[in-house]
Amino acid sequence: MTRNSVEYHEIRLYLARILRDWAAAEDLVQEVYLKWTKADEAEIQNPRAWRYRTARNLALDYLRRQKKFHEIQDYLMYRTTDDARQDATPADVMEKKEETEMLLLQLHALPPRQREAVRLKFQQKLTYDEIAAVMGESRSTVGWLLHEAIRTLRDALKKNSE
Repeated sequence: MTRNSVEYHEIRLYLARILRDWAAAEDLVQEVYLKWTKADEAEIQNPRAWRYRTARNLALDYLRRQKKFHEIQDYLMYRTTDDARQDATPADVMEKKEETEMLLLQLHALPPRQREAVRLKFQQKLTYDEIAAVMGESRSTVGWLLHEAIRTLRDALKKNSE
């Protein structure tokens, strides 16, 4: 699989998480790459960030047209890091599930810009510079958004475990 095909699938997954609709995500990722072929590559400083920003903008436009906006939760809902351990007891699995549900609630409660920065960093694994380009923010603002989001989530986890 080439780098471009891997990125194509990553962007499709990013769009599917935003839209919660695989067919729409497939349509939009094709539109991203169509726009990419028509773009003046000399004017684009960071092609990967450009493609993610274009995907994001197309998704937001799509959601505005559909008048619905569903939050991204699939990544956390389906993570299985500790649940897959063979030595995990039913109590461990239940505790992990409760922790994940609480974390999802806290993630949903974050301000929209913080939520988006978290998605781009931890789900899409973009760099601070790429996130800044996607969101139209400075690198330092991205750092602040992520810092605040992580602090809020960490405080919620600590409070829940007490």
